[in-house]
Amino acid sequence: MGHPLTGNDSVYNAAWQENVMKVMGIILRLTFVATTSVAILLPVCGAPAAPAQAPAAINDLNGTWVNADPNSSGFARIVIDGTTIHPYAPCHPSSCDWGVIEGKIYGASVRSPAPVAMTATVDNNFDEVVITLLLESDGRLRVDSFTHFTDGSRRADYHSSCYLVHADVRTGTDR
Repeated sequence: MGHPLTGNDSVYNAAWQENVMKVMGIILRLTFVATTSVAILLPVCGAPAAPAQAPAAINDLNGTWVNADPNSSGFARIVIDGTTIHPYAPCHPSSCDWGVIEGKIYGASVRSPAPVAMTATVDNNFDEVVITLLLESDGRLRVDSFTHFTDGSRRADYHSSCYLVHADVRTGTDR
C-alpha cells in the first residue's frame, strides 16, 4: 500500500527513521545536560561546606638559608620571616641586598597546613624577578628565579635555580 501521500514505503521508512534518530539525539542531549547540571550544582548547593583549614604554618620555612654551594651564581642567602623574604644575590665584594619582599606561602594540598613553598616578586627597576621557594623532602630549599628584563636592553629573559640549606645546618648551630 505505501505511504498515504507518496505511496512509497521506502521513503516513508527512511523519513520515519531519521525523525526517530533526531528525537533520540535530543533526548540524549537533554539527559546529559540534566545529569551534568545536577553533578555541578549538588556539591555547590546541596553538600555541606568543608571545614575551614588553617593557613599554612611558616615555622619550617622561617630562618636564614644559605647557598649549599658557596661557588654558585644563585642566591647567596635568603632570610624568611613569616610571609616575607629578604634575598641576597652574589655580588663582589659583598652580597647585593634585594630588600624585604612580601611573599605568598603554599601548603602541599588544601588539607595540609604545613608550608612547602613560597613565591615572591621583586622589581629591581631594570628587571622583574619571580622567586619560587620549595622545601624539598631532604630539608633543602630549592630556589628558582625567573628574570624578565624591563629596561629595553633586549637581553634574554632567563631562569636559574639553586639549593639553600638552613644556616644552622651549614654551621652546626641550633635554629
